[in-house]
Amino acid sequence: MPYIGTHPLTGQFKKLDAITVVNGQAAYTMQYNSSNYKPATANALLVSVNGVIQAAGDAYTISGSTITFTENLVTGDTIDFIIALGDTGSAVTPVDGSVTTAKLANDAVTSDKLAHDLTVQTSLSVPTIKDSSGTNTALSIDSTGRITKPSQPRFRAHGSGWFDLATNATWETITGFNTEDYDVGGCFKTSNAQFTVPLSGIYLVNLRAWMEGTVDSANYLRVYNQTDSVALIEGGENGNNNDDHTIQLTALLNLDANDVLVPQGYRSPIHATNDIYLAESYAEFSAILLA
Repeated sequence: MPYIGTHPLTGQFKKLDAITVVNGQAAYTMQYNSSNYKPATANALLVSVNGVIQAAGDAYTISGSTITFTENLVTGDTIDFIIALGDTGSAVTPVDGSVTTAKLANDAVTSDKLAHDLTVQTSLSVPTIKDSSGTNTALSIDSTGRITKPSQPRFRAHGSGWFDLATNATWETITGFNTEDYDVGGCFKTSNAQFTVPLSGIYLVNLRAWMEGTVDSANYLRVYNQTDSVALIEGGENGNNNDDHTIQLTALLNLDANDVLVPQGYRSPIHATNDIYLAESYAEFSAILLA
């Protein structure tokens, strides 16, 4: 709508710091509150020298925070004032480099957030998310939508033949899982069949083995947490009428970092040979971090 009287002005009008040392040069640094000031254009300044208003572009030019007069000023010349007029009648666009972090709210996006927090980058068709260092890839999603990194800690192991229990009716660690199919994170030891939990979280844990049957025998498997001295999964059969059978145990377990899990077997009566068969197609001990 039209205004009656003087049209309102917008923008900031600043009297820059006085330049008191005139040393025979043409170029001088402009400052406001002791910080270098960079006006948008020479036309945004009102400059007076020796009581005479100077013509922008003719009497002086600017580059960044430097004002350069057409002729060198000499001893006795006085720069009376430099006033930054700002913009009138329009929205103000900040000069490059003039907005500091202190001018932003606490929750605003800063250069630190952009560089070091979860930074999403796109390389061809594969989006990636960086970790807190801003360097390492924490997550990748391929063009089909599959998450390809991180590689979750996981392992799978099997044996090569029979494992014989040493003591009747006693839980015993099945150390025969001595061949790794994979071990991402180096969390499984084939020497003693120990899975050391690398990170706290929810794991899918699986134990499977084939056990030879006898009349009225008891055959059991379990996954045992040596750290807490507790069985996490347990199952099997009693009185299987001489039938050989596979025991399969699977569970989602909430595990703590550094928990040590081992596969164990129990049999009564025990055999002299041929208790548990651990060949790859018959047996496995495995785990994977899900969340």
